[in-house]
Amino acid sequence: MNRTPSAVPLYRVIFSGLCEKIVDGTLMPGALLPSENELCSQYNTTRETVRRGLKLLEQEGLIYSLPRRGYFVNSPRHNEFVMQLPAPLDRGTNRFQSIDIVTPEEDVCQALEISPRQKVIAIARGSYYENQQFGVEQKYFPYSRGVPSIEEEINYAVFPDAADAKMSSFSYYTRLRIRAVTATGDIRRQLDCGEHEALLLICRTNITQDGLHISYSRQYLRAPYAELSGSSGYIQKQ
Repeated sequence: MNRTPSAVPLYRVIFSGLCEKIVDGTLMPGALLPSENELCSQYNTTRETVRRGLKLLEQEGLIYSLPRRGYFVNSPRHNEFVMQLPAPLDRGTNRFQSIDIVTPEEDVCQALEISPRQKVIAIARGSYYENQQFGVEQKYFPYSRGVPSIEEEINYAVFPDAADAKMSSFSYYTRLRIRAVTATGDIRRQLDCGEHEALLLICRTNITQDGLHISYSRQYLRAPYAELSGSSGYIQKQ
C-alpha cells in the first residue's frame, strides 16, 4: 500500500505517480494505464479519488479515455505550438487613428465570407511603446445599416479592453495567419520604414461558435517588436 503525507491529497499523488511514469517513458504513447480497480488497490482508495487523479491527467493532455476500454497515454504534439505575441503588445498603448465605411479588398471579403459589394467598417489603430510607434492594426467588421452601429465600433477602437470584456471569450474563436511582408504605402509612411524593410504581418479572423465571421484584422509589426515565441509538448510543473 502507498503511504502519502496527509498534506497532499491522494488524487494528486495518483496524478503525480502516473505523470512521472509518462514523462520518464515508463508508460509510452498508446500504452494502457492500470485499470481503476488496480489503482484503487494500489493506493488503497476509492474509485472517486482515482477518477479525480485520472481526470487531472486528461486535463493536462497526457491521457485519453475510450469507453469500456480504459485510459491510454496520449502522443505528444510537438508540432502544435502555443504562441505568445511580443510583450509590447500587452504593455504598449493603442491610439485610434481613423474609422471609415469602405468597399472591402479581396482578402477582407474572403476572411469575412462576404460579397465584394457589401461594405465594411474599417478601423485603424497605431501601437506604441515608450512613445515610439511599432505597429499598425487595420480591423474590419461587416457593415449593415445600423448593425453594428458606428458608435459601438468607435468605442471598440478606442477602448478595446473594455469592449472585449463585454463579450464572452467562449462565444468566438480566432484563426491566425502569420507571414513576413515588405513595408509599402501608408504602412511604410506610418512606421517610417525603409524601402525594403520587412514587417511581421499577423492576420486574425474571429468566428462565432455557429460559424459567423465577425471580424478580420491585419496587424503590421516592426522589428525589434516583430518577434513571436512559443512552446509545444507537455511542460511539467515543478
